[in-house]
Amino acid sequence: MKTLIGIEKQVAGASVLMLAGFIASIGFILACATAPQITPLPSSHWNENYAYNFDPPQQMRPASVKVNVIVVNPFYKEAESAFTDATYAKVGKGFSKSMGVDLDKIIVAKGMTAVGPYQTLDDVTYPDKKNADLTLAPRVFLMTDTKFSGSSRQEYQGVGHTVKPFTMKISGWIAYEMREPMSGQKMWIKKLELEDRQVSDVEVYEAVALRKDQYGNVLQWGEGKLKYSGREEALANALRDFYPVIMEKAWTYLNTDEILSLKEQTKEIRERKVY
Repeated sequence: MKTLIGIEKQVAGASVLMLAGFIASIGFILACATAPQITPLPSSHWNENYAYNFDPPQQMRPASVKVNVIVVNPFYKEAESAFTDATYAKVGKGFSKSMGVDLDKIIVAKGMTAVGPYQTLDDVTYPDKKNADLTLAPRVFLMTDTKFSGSSRQEYQGVGHTVKPFTMKISGWIAYEMREPMSGQKMWIKKLELEDRQVSDVEVYEAVALRKDQYGNVLQWGEGKLKYSGREEALANALRDFYPVIMEKAWTYLNTDEILSLKEQTKEIRERKVY
């Protein structure tokens, strides 16, 4: 009889434990279901490292074409270009540097000899100018037309922010220029007009109370510190899409037969100007 009572007690104890576990599980599920969802701030996947890449479609034997070409990073601060805006300065610098590296790769892949890339034309040394046949110094021009569509207040990470959606139209051109290295005289220009592109994103600012009523309720929110630069992100993403077209055109334009012809013209210029 005692044994039977002991078994009944054990069964009852187990049931209580099971019930308690079940209740705890239900409580946990309900707590998760009712917990407020924390929306993270938008963030840039570029992390201020605006780098692009192009791999030449083929490789010729190194130095098989007897031409020395100085490569200069594209000049990207044309008057009225979007890159003169501080908002896009880092994007412009990264784009120019990437293009200089890849133009160097194209020159080498076509069997010519590349010198550089130099950051600007002014950085090219006198010995390199004297020993080179040509200088490749492109220019980049971009325009942006940004239209904001109002603003709203939204919580990110549990804190109020001012959100401003926008659409941005992007257009521009790339000029691939060959110069005589010593005089800087332009000898060859080919231009690529970029197709217009429209992109959308948002800018996010800390929310700042501009006006309050007598009870402390906010009547008008304003913009504080910029927390997410959607315009910078939008332009960088658009350039990522443009980049293969830009570099494929460079591959086509940098024809070795035409460049060898330019080399002969360089000799004539130097003979006339006694370099």
